[in-house]
Amino acid sequence: MPLFTIESIRQACLQLPTPREPLYSFHTPAVIKPSALIIPIVEVDGSACVVLTKRPATMRNHAGDWVFPGGQIDPGIDVDAAAAALRELEEELGVPVSEARILGELDSRGPTLVGHIISVFVGVIESVADLSPNPREVSEVAVIALRDLADPTVHYASNEVPYGYGTSSEESEPRRLPVEMQFFKFGDGEIVWGTQGEIIWDLLSCILADRPTIAQLRS
Repeated sequence: MPLFTIESIRQACLQLPTPREPLYSFHTPAVIKPSALIIPIVEVDGSACVVLTKRPATMRNHAGDWVFPGGQIDPGIDVDAAAAALRELEEELGVPVSEARILGELDSRGPTLVGHIISVFVGVIESVADLSPNPREVSEVAVIALRDLADPTVHYASNEVPYGYGTSSEESEPRRLPVEMQFFKFGDGEIVWGTQGEIIWDLLSCILADRPTIAQLRS
């Protein structure tokens, strides 16, 4: 079976172990914010692709970053983390809950710099034809073939925060993080990095079974 089909990803997700807790030790936020996100996977011309969203320049945190749909869990609305992820998918991209299904759950991430501990779900959506991005949360949408993200030439690891992604071009040296992060290049000079890059790494680990997960690397 080809690796990058919806069915092969479904089968890979069936083999996922219980998600591990985050292993970050360089940051202890004052307030923890339970959150959830979903990796939307869609089939395009027979190939499984992920859907990424770009945060508007007006956003308070991570402006201009490419991210997966997600946000804080609302205990007054969401029955669990999976429900929160599906709600965020609908709010950000207009995908009805009835048109998405969760295949599995990867390792959690965080805490991020603003305190999010994120439950990470792999999900399937029926189509990208009817996406309706919320302009308050999404400035662009990218649909990227997973086989392209699996190409070793588009990936690198670094602890340097790239210019334009939290480091000003006026600074002589880029800001450095205490751990290496995963970077994936796509499109015309775009990158996915940081927490989102780690999520892509773990998704590819699940599908390809050719690399340790981020938690295994840090344990």
